[in-house]
Amino acid sequence: MEISKNIFRGYDIRGIVPEEINEDVAREIGKGFATLRKREGNTQIIVGRDARLSADKLFDALCEGINSTGMDVVDIGYCMTPMTYFAREILGIKPSIMITASHNPKEYNGFKMCAMGRDTIYGEEIQEFRRFLEKEDFEVSEEPGKIIEHDLKEEYISYIVDRIKLGNRHLKVAVDCGNGAAGWYAREFFTRLGVQNLLIECEMPDGNFPNHHPDPSQEKYMLAFEEFVRENNCDIGIAYDGDADRIICFDENGRINFGDEFMIIVWRDLIKTHPGAEAILDVKCTQSLYEDLERIGAKPRFVKVGSSYIKGDIRENNLIFAGEYAGHIYFNDEYFGFDDSFYSTARILKILSNTDKKYSELLEGITKYVGTPEKIIKVTDETKFEIVSKCVNYFKEKGYRVIDIDGARVVYDGGWGLVRASNTGPNLTIKAEAVSEEKCSEIMNEIEETIKMFS
Repeated sequence: MEISKNIFRGYDIRGIVPEEINEDVAREIGKGFATLRKREGNTQIIVGRDARLSADKLFDALCEGINSTGMDVVDIGYCMTPMTYFAREILGIKPSIMITASHNPKEYNGFKMCAMGRDTIYGEEIQEFRRFLEKEDFEVSEEPGKIIEHDLKEEYISYIVDRIKLGNRHLKVAVDCGNGAAGWYAREFFTRLGVQNLLIECEMPDGNFPNHHPDPSQEKYMLAFEEFVRENNCDIGIAYDGDADRIICFDENGRINFGDEFMIIVWRDLIKTHPGAEAILDVKCTQSLYEDLERIGAKPRFVKVGSSYIKGDIRENNLIFAGEYAGHIYFNDEYFGFDDSFYSTARILKILSNTDKKYSELLEGITKYVGTPEKIIKVTDETKFEIVSKCVNYFKEKGYRVIDIDGARVVYDGGWGLVRASNTGPNLTIKAEAVSEEKCSEIMNEIEETIKMFS
């Protein structure tokens, strides 16, 4: 059957249901993925799914495709994406598929796949998989595989709470589950971690996302939660995206702290036991992080945005910790190195509960820049990379310093601006940061005008 090429994105397979992704597509993906894994000598594939409305139908079709090859499905049920990664480590089964569209709108769904490597397949591997599906060279077994249910909840929560002990300070914690997958586990997790004063918003998983869009890194969706944190005098606010692989924190004043500021706090703690450590940051991150890393003696360098790229760098260079602006956080010092919002939650609460400082005070001493939120510009999947390439060339020809490892991070006197192509949708992402609001607006205007020239 013919499958839209647009769903094969940078990090996963993702598209609109049912126009681009439906049960027929899920079945073919199951057949293709299982065929490749069977030919590598595997017999089982872990499958999980989040709270999206189409999850059950896609799960049934995907499993039907997998089972048709003779491969078994280890069904870990309704879960968060990090739990599929955890299952791979604990169960010793490498292949896995998570049915999720992460933070995309409710009409989307998709598949995050892990094969024989440590992490999700991405980039050219996904395109190779697409080409394999087109051949329809699938295994067919006279004896279908089985579905084996495995409840991972106790193993997962216990693994974290048994290893991380909070300090003596009793914290008041506000949590926004975004009506996503975190809602199935958050209350028990925080209680067993030792949080005695807990307030949870948007707890019930609901694929309609009735309270707000499931992307906490977009501040416009989190204004009510910011007020909630302030009004309830909380020590910290914590929000998760739809599949709970990302975490965004809010200080006691309700001010949003993106992943880059989260990293500043963690690195200030980690550097005590890992002096001179190498630190990577994606091109969306604040200059304050880069400067603070240099100040504390770490060795910072920029990398591409994207969990698959970050995790690959962690493995290749044996890094102890990394993170992204959008809230993917990776601990590799005492954990497995994949992005897990609950484990990251435990680590940040451990830091905060062992100090008398307010959350905002953990960021004392950083240079204060004026930054814009990310702005999304709708284009098409067919043109987005070409537009960015032309922008890169344009800014270089004008004499700007351009960090082009992922789009164009254009360095100005007193600031920087970014334009890059999204790997998860038909969008460009732009952002700016500068020493003043005036300079920030000036940079954003030039970025936007440049995009118009090539759109």
